[in-house]
Amino acid sequence: MKRLKEAQAALTFIYTEYNKVTDNPLADLDINDEAALKKLLNTVMNRESIAHMQHKKALKESSELRSCIADVLLLLDDCDIKAIKAKMKKSTALAEEE
Repeated sequence: MKRLKEAQAALTFIYTEYNKVTDNPLADLDINDEAALKKLLNTVMNRESIAHMQHKKALKESSELRSCIADVLLLLDDCDIKAIKAKMKKSTALAEEE
């Protein structure tokens, strides 16, 4: 639960930063609504695609926002990707020592 709260706080922060730099701010954020987060993720990805097609550089905050949304969605599904990666890294390090 602690990790979910941290991820939601990070999402709220980067969401605010994204809205400060974008020309078209996003709608209000509901960090506990999985369907709204999926819709938000699609919106951000669509905006990145449009920027790419128009040969514009995507906002730095856009990729950070996408990452934060995905992290919160996974945590809402009881999947902590950071813990999984840390466990894999630890087992890889142990295997290399042998």
